Amino acid sequence: MRRLVAVLVVLVAVAASGPTGYGQSRVTLQVAIAADVNVVEVHRNYLGVAFNKNNPAVTVNAVGTGTGEAASRAIYTKLKAQADTGRRNWDVDVALVSMRYASQMAKENLLHRFVSEMQFAPYVVGPDTVRAFGVDIKGYVVPMFRNQIAIAYNPQFVSKPPRSFAELEAWVRANPRRFGYNGIKGGVSGIGFVMGWVYYKTGRYDLFAQGPFDKANDGLIRGAIEQLREFNRNVFVTSGNAGTLDALNRGEIWMGAVWVDQLVAWKNEGRMNPEITPVLIAPGLPIYPIYLTVTREAANRDWAGKYVDFVANPQIQAKVIVEQFGWYPGIDPNRVMPLVSAAAKALLFKGVTPEDLARYSQQMPIGDYYDAILLAYEEIVR
Repeated sequence: MRRLVAVLVVLVAVAASGPTGYGQSRVTLQVAIAADVNVVEVHRNYLGVAFNKNNPAVTVNAVGTGTGEAASRAIYTKLKAQADTGRRNWDVDVALVSMRYASQMAKENLLHRFVSEMQFAPYVVGPDTVRAFGVDIKGYVVPMFRNQIAIAYNPQFVSKPPRSFAELEAWVRANPRRFGYNGIKGGVSGIGFVMGWVYYKTGRYDLFAQGPFDKANDGLIRGAIEQLREFNRNVFVTSGNAGTLDALNRGEIWMGAVWVDQLVAWKNEGRMNPEITPVLIAPGLPIYPIYLTVTREAANRDWAGKYVDFVANPQIQAKVIVEQFGWYPGIDPNRVMPLVSAAAKALLFKGVTPEDLARYSQQMPIGDYYDAILLAYEEIVR
């Protein structure tokens, strides 16, 4: 609680340094969040409170829609229905959604192109702010943070962690059911592991991540997934993202595919063995941003853009996104990391260095290949 109050004080100080403007008519900003409960709490208890302190007429109403891709799909479905009926003043102003559904929403003209109007627009950088799943998303999205999938290991049982998929395969054969991941049903960390496996086995990362799509490549995909089925015979399939961390904590598994941010957050909360360490393995694993967007017919569109701009403030990114929750910055890290404490940097980059991120972070496949890989997994691995 003491730490929460300290961070809130910092946020209010940052908010107070910005302009107020926009009159005093009362506004309830509707923010739909497709993410874990801790992300919902960030908006309710930290960001929304601080934004309201500087803008007393604006109340931020943050509502979670669940976890995983289904949560983003729920927001997409809601917006699509309102667009199809010709409704004005949609009941979602800001939507926090996955890369997959942000691209779908941009493709179907459900989003407002607002980034160029932001004070911190120059800090919205990176290839994943330009294209996602083969769709032009430039100007429509601001990553709140970026998630990196990595292999976490317990040094009590693993003295020499694998540094490549090939080494991981050998380790799993020698240590059956001591490696775990959540398949494709329990969260995107498992999906990302499957995508990384396909990249590794086919050697066609550039093709799958950039396109163009060609159904003739189904054979490549299915061959890789057939090998994954054999790999899975010695794997512990967990119940979800949290399930993998729980299994690591209990010693049921000694290694697992996890989100780095979730691992760090659990350590910050005292829920995780502090010795559990992440590594990135060659040729790489996906990084996955979660995007703040403004809907096309937002009832409070100007305020929605201001709220996203507030979250993109480098000080907010440093104190909340990195220090408090252990996430990688959503905006230009060169603007954020100098503001982060040495202790937070050490925790964030334990095991996975900035150089590792530069070398081994991969993009998700374009939409058609993404779907083809998941379909092949469902049919072959089950």
